[in-house]
Amino acid sequence: MVYRRLAPWSLALGVLIGFGPTPCEAVPIALTGFVEKDFDPSVGDPLKGGVRVEPVTADPSTIGQSEWINEKGWVSGWNVKDIRFSYDSSKDVLYVGVNTWANPSGQYAPFGQANGDPSGAAQPYDPANLGANDPTSDKSVALAFATYNKLDPTIPGNAVAIAGVPADKSLNGPGINGYTVSTIDTSRAAGGLGYMFGNPLSENIGDLAFDPTPSHPQLEFSVANFSKLVDPKEGFWVAAYAGSGLDGVAGEANMGWRYIGPLAEQVIPEPATIMAWTLACGAIALRVRNRKRAKA
Repeated sequence: MVYRRLAPWSLALGVLIGFGPTPCEAVPIALTGFVEKDFDPSVGDPLKGGVRVEPVTADPSTIGQSEWINEKGWVSGWNVKDIRFSYDSSKDVLYVGVNTWANPSGQYAPFGQANGDPSGAAQPYDPANLGANDPTSDKSVALAFATYNKLDPTIPGNAVAIAGVPADKSLNGPGINGYTVSTIDTSRAAGGLGYMFGNPLSENIGDLAFDPTPSHPQLEFSVANFSKLVDPKEGFWVAAYAGSGLDGVAGEANMGWRYIGPLAEQVIPEPATIMAWTLACGAIALRVRNRKRAKA
């Protein structure tokens, strides 16, 4: 039997130990095709649905592009500045924003527009829609995921999935522009990350938010059931590629394996806190019991 005046203390201890803290609401991600607006790292805690930013290139000149593009004041749509991540634990969805560099006028070329024309005007070597409808195109964006390596945290664990648009269009998925999430086919590694799409992971295929256009110029996508691939509480590793070997007017963006820290919170009550509450409740219980005995 719990005495009435003891009940609030027992409930408090139960919240600390038995019930645990309630999960925090994720910061909503509204996808518009403008990554820096949608994935704002100043909003929210990365462990509670906020944004984590991983740099890719240091400045717009990092990947080479033809001089005539520079003369027009354009920046290639393959020129990736950083990649941004936000995890919604309530939906178990990872949101990814591939942030490209703006030109000096503040305009973005549509993602994959190699010549950097912010109007999105296609050229024979620059098919629109990431080449989804052109079997000869090798336009690709690929983000590979590997688990946290408990045995050696300095290197990736198992490579478990790859998300994006394959260079080999026969492997296109059901999403916009052939977006898919699949296993990683290491037998195709000689062609680079864009060619390493394997068998579809149907439970993990989220969505590509937009076909990149001047209205929605940057790439934003989601990976569903993310915790079935990696443990967001441990963090994970990513490697990335964006580009084409055929356009000839601009280079390609590459990012080797990088560790992305935990994107979900592991809440473990501090032993000192538990001990303090336990002692406090014990002292109150003893006092109540002694009073009862004194009245008897």
